Amino acid sequence: MFAVIGIIALNAASEHLAALKMAEQTLARNKNSLLAFTIPVVALGFLLFMVGILIMVYEKGTPMSHTEVEEQHRATQNMRAAPYMARWSTYRIYGKTKGRQFHDDLAFRDFKLAWQSGAWCRDAIWRARFTVFGGALTAIFGGLATAAVFSPIALSLIFAAFLIYSAVRLIWALWRA
Repeated sequence: MFAVIGIIALNAASEHLAALKMAEQTLARNKNSLLAFTIPVVALGFLLFMVGILIMVYEKGTPMSHTEVEEQHRATQNMRAAPYMARWSTYRIYGKTKGRQFHDDLAFRDFKLAWQSGAWCRDAIWRARFTVFGGALTAIFGGLATAAVFSPIALSLIFAAFLIYSAVRLIWALWRA
């Protein structure tokens, strides 16, 4: 509720404040060059994220049984179903199935220790983990920057504030780990 009121107030203020009006005009003038930077950043981040996931599946994954593939299919199909329907549903796949699975539980402290010890240079799994983490961060931050470029000035300021807040919180979490 407060966020909506804040957006409305910021949008109304942007019509009357010279600094916000000038920032909006500057953003509009440089929109194409900013988008030429932010959209490839999002694409690169997504590509790094997906390549890292595929490397981890290949390196660390275990084969799935036919029952596990059916259960995974049921779980993905029931994501939008009502909770009582999701428990009772079953999905059967006839024929041959193939799949790989992996899971990874890591804390920020593990990333920090791997960075400090240099394990990310020597170990293929740590390289893949850093690729996934770095790709996801690049895609998320690039997406926020792209949204800030596309939006009116009021929302651009909110996206920029969220981007700065996310970066500060991430740095703080890694520092404290």
